[in-house]
Amino acid sequence: MQRKVLHTLEFDKVKEQLAEHASSPLGLEKIEALMPSSDLEEVAAWLEETDEAAAVLRLAGYAPLDGVVNIRPHLKRAAIGGVLSPQELVETASTLTASRQMKRLIMDLHEEQGGLDRLSIYADELVEVPELEHDIRRSIDDHGEVLDAASDRLRSLRGQIRSVEARIREKLESIIRSPSAQKRLSDAIITIRNDRYVIPVKQEYRSAYGGIVHDQSASGATLFIEPQAVVELNNALREARAKEKQEIERILRELSAKVAEQAEPLARAVESLAALDFAFAKAKYARRLQASGRPLQAAPKQQTERKRHDAEQAVRERRPLLFARAPPPRPLLFWHIHIRDEPLGDKFDIVVDCHRSPPFFLLVFPHLSFFNRFPKEVPSSRNVNGTAR
Repeated sequence: MQRKVLHTLEFDKVKEQLAEHASSPLGLEKIEALMPSSDLEEVAAWLEETDEAAAVLRLAGYAPLDGVVNIRPHLKRAAIGGVLSPQELVETASTLTASRQMKRLIMDLHEEQGGLDRLSIYADELVEVPELEHDIRRSIDDHGEVLDAASDRLRSLRGQIRSVEARIREKLESIIRSPSAQKRLSDAIITIRNDRYVIPVKQEYRSAYGGIVHDQSASGATLFIEPQAVVELNNALREARAKEKQEIERILRELSAKVAEQAEPLARAVESLAALDFAFAKAKYARRLQASGRPLQAAPKQQTERKRHDAEQAVRERRPLLFARAPPPRPLLFWHIHIRDEPLGDKFDIVVDCHRSPPFFLLVFPHLSFFNRFPKEVPSSRNVNGTAR
């Protein structure tokens, strides 16, 4: 369909209003790609899906699609052996939850109430993988943080980290609370540089605590020193954190492999969720407009031609000049009239339309030679003096 027609119909504004009722990026994609169709079967199918979605909203009151995310890129990367990030795994679990809940809702209503034939086709493609969903939820929270419960080893390593950190802070707090700290330290605080605990020491007392200098202030008056008393503990802490990172990577790799096993059915589920979100967005929009569906019927060819003829006839009646035939050309008769004026003495040529009553004098020219420029077939008549032109 031409852009001008869509612009005249304000189709983009309709789609903008429809998009307000989509629950996911998948539904928004469908709405963005929406175009009018002249295929009767396709339009009828769309209307049936909208009617069924409206029926679900009436019976259940909601559609559990809020957690749906476009996880197509996640599935592709997992399928080729990539490791998904914690946030990507959370999005996958969220989509799994929506898929399971949506499938249960539609299939239960289909069995109890009947109908929903088209929505049940989409529901058949939705997946239920509660084990994978549970593993991800148990291992990663909603903010993308890997939990201690992800594995026993991770829980043990984090326990070690907390214990070492407590020992480091205890030693450093004893240093900053000592009587000499007020003179030697720029500030009585514990901070971190290069993932190691340090204290701010004045430049002139840099050798008072030994250890390692990790940074200095912009003026150079303060050095951030890791005292010798906590160097070994900081080393133990760094080692425990490295092991923690390795364990997290192992957990993410294991979960990604489980996602890869379900990549194909999950990909089909994503497409079904997109179609369902689109259908429910239309149903919500229809409820907002208080709109209802109507059965469609193809018009017979004769009926279509008659409607076209009636439309043309209506235009003829309202705008007859659009269909009026041009009248045949009427000949202009040239009369040559001699007018003698004593002071001037001259002849004048007069063009007269003799088809009017009374005759209508159109133009007056000062000399007959003007008409020599016209074609020869122009009809003529006698003039008042009897001279034929």
